[in-house]
Amino acid sequence: MAKQRVEEKAPGAPAYIVTFSDMITLLLTFFVMLQSMAKVQVEQHKFEAGQAALKRTFDGLGVSGDESSNNDGTKFEHPKPEYAAEEGKDEPQNRSLDAHTEMMRRVLLDIEKMAKITPSPISGMNRTFLPTDIHFAPGQITLNSPAQSFLNTYCQQLITNLTGQEVTLYVLGIAAGEKGEKRQWTLSAQRAQAVADFIRSKQPDNANWSIYSWGAGPGGDWVGQKGLVSSETEIMIAVLTQKN
Repeated sequence: MAKQRVEEKAPGAPAYIVTFSDMITLLLTFFVMLQSMAKVQVEQHKFEAGQAALKRTFDGLGVSGDESSNNDGTKFEHPKPEYAAEEGKDEPQNRSLDAHTEMMRRVLLDIEKMAKITPSPISGMNRTFLPTDIHFAPGQITLNSPAQSFLNTYCQQLITNLTGQEVTLYVLGIAAGEKGEKRQWTLSAQRAQAVADFIRSKQPDNANWSIYSWGAGPGGDWVGQKGLVSSETEIMIAVLTQKN
């Protein structure tokens, strides 16, 4: 039998010896790890910088970016006004985006709150309406002689028939014959005032008369088939006395 060849083992390299290729591999791995860590840190820094800039922007607008942060933004001297509204009367669905409509809606709500039904002061009174023959010259407010004579007689009748009674007189002026609506309203009021002043001058000292006057311009509802006077009437006197 042939003898087996015995191979002598050469002494091996120690385990702590690192080859050049292993060293290069370790260095590359180390640099890749550093690059990954640096990228994460840069992204975190960018996020925090952006967050801080956003908070500063909110603070500058007067809005705190963080509940725990101090708001160094704009300080407004005047507080926002707030108004009390009756429950159910000012709900969002009842509001209008149109400014004029919203204003009218609020005015009507105020009128509704202030409205109060009261009995008519004319109830329980005798009412007498007298369309007179008093006429004025065009554009004038002075009482002529026939008008003064009529009023003298009328005042004497009031003194004779209503002595000791509480009397309320309303003098209504109409200027339908004048040109221009503005002139009609002005002259009708001035003419009614002239008649009221004349009656007031004839009032006895012991008489309890309340005398009022106003102008109706062209006449409105006072004139016509359903009115109390004709379009030619310029002065009407209403007398109110207490019922017995």
